[in-house]
Amino acid sequence: MQHLLLVDETFDLNFIPEYHLSIQFSLDGFSFCIRDGLQNKYIYLFHKEFSGNPKFFHRKLKDIYSEFDVLDANFKTTKLIYSSPGKMTFLPKLFFDEQYGQAIYQLNMDLTDDEELCYLPIPAYSQVLQMTIPGKIKQFLTDKHPGVLIQNELVFQLNHSIRQTNVHPVMNVLLYRNQFTLTVLDQTIRFCNSFKYRNDNDLLYYILNVVQSEQIDELSIQLNGRVNKRSPIYHQLRQYFKDVTIASLSSDFYYSYLFDQLPDARFVNLLNNQE
Repeated sequence: MQHLLLVDETFDLNFIPEYHLSIQFSLDGFSFCIRDGLQNKYIYLFHKEFSGNPKFFHRKLKDIYSEFDVLDANFKTTKLIYSSPGKMTFLPKLFFDEQYGQAIYQLNMDLTDDEELCYLPIPAYSQVLQMTIPGKIKQFLTDKHPGVLIQNELVFQLNHSIRQTNVHPVMNVLLYRNQFTLTVLDQTIRFCNSFKYRNDNDLLYYILNVVQSEQIDELSIQLNGRVNKRSPIYHQLRQYFKDVTIASLSSDFYYSYLFDQLPDARFVNLLNNQE
């Protein structure tokens, strides 16, 4: 799916002040959705995949904003979500000091001259996430949406997760085009890392390896992102684990009938972030 545009017939530019805008972006692509606050209904969804040289990321964003004037409108609320698998790390809030943040980040990750380091709190788990974002991208979006914090998809997911009170950990697997982020949660963030993968066998190998290394006897697994019930990894995991689910849209909102066309769970976090 290189390109997707779903616009409900009830969408009306005259009601922009009652609409809520959510934007999600990464090197893989750019998506945005609009929720009508009066109807409590999602009525607009756009997605475009990116490929090629990451250096053209800034130009691609500018082209989209030039094509869709609606992005410059004055919405009731605006949210920005960045997906950055492989370019983030955690620190316990108790030991976090922004003065030494860059030095700590560079112990594990590379920080290029064109990247900016950001710090995002995860109150539910008393952690701080360090992530990098291309400086030009951050400046462009800050200029377009003044005062709006650029959030991280993983932080959103963790902040909105219910801290587990049962005896079994929960594994969240967030799938991107050729990377995935895997977290194991109980009362803490027990494990979190991102991996590159080529096929479903790679996915299965990493997941089983984490389960073994963490010595987990029983757990629940939730798949998110580029996955649906026809995906091989879903059926492979069900051969090993009893409780395997795919993230779904929140029942707190209504959705245009056009959203029935969505191919998988890749827009769940984008659409659920307004809870």
